[in-house]
This record gives sequence, structure tokens and C-alpha cells, in this order.
Amino acid sequence: MPPQLLSDSIEVGIVTTNMATMRAFYGETLGLKYESELSFSGGIMHRYHLGGAIIKLVSYDEAPAADVIAGGGFSAKGYRYISMGVNGLSAWFTELKANGVEIPVDVTAFADGIGFGFIADPDGNWIEVFGVL
Repeated sequence: MPPQLLSDSIEVGIVTTNMATMRAFYGETLGLKYESELSFSGGIMHRYHLGGAIIKLVSYDEAPAADVIAGGGFSAKGYRYISMGVNGLSAWFTELKANGVEIPVDVTAFADGIGFGFIADPDGNWIEVFGVL
């Protein structure tokens, strides 16, 4: 029997040892709305809205043993990237490039007026961005 869900959205946790830079990226560069800070035993979390989803930036008092495996879906199995849809994809990528954001896969058209590309956050996590060119 499935559980009774409290929410119909997803929350994604991104563990970092680079909190200030990651907060600037998700809050300022991507423009996600900040929700709250949550301190817990052994760490801290900062929560951002991405539509109905929540991106949780998490830092632990004791750093994880392994680093990010950069490279999105091409580098390893498992959860490899998040996706977000935007209007004005090409113009936004031009702005992101001008601001020094890493773009591992530039805008690629795949249907009439629709495309996708990938950006990387400061830790190397990939974000697929799709939408109207």
C-alpha cells in the first residue's frame, strides 16, 4: 500500500562543502526564491523553490569522503541531474555564459522552437535546462 503523501512535489538534496558559492549560484545566478534555513544536528540546510519543487543545499559538520562525480548522465549511474524548463532558453544561456557559468552542453534544438542544454553549478552538478528557444 503506498504512503499518504504530504506533498505532490519533489525535494532534491545537494550536499556541498562550498555553501556560500552554491547559495549565490542557486539564489542569485538562477534566481530561485529562498525559503528558509534549517539547522540540524550535524549540519545546516538552505531551501530554495524551483517551481513546486524544493532544492535543498546541505552542508554537514563533517565533510563527505567523496567529491561530486561531474558529468551528468554520462559519468555515472544513479541520480545524475535535475531539469528545469524556461522561456527564452538561448538568451538565458547567453547571459549565463557572460556571467561565467559553466555550460557543458550548449543549447541544442530538438524540435521546432524547442531546445535543451546543460549548465553546471559551482560544485560540478549538472542541471538540464529545456524550453522555448
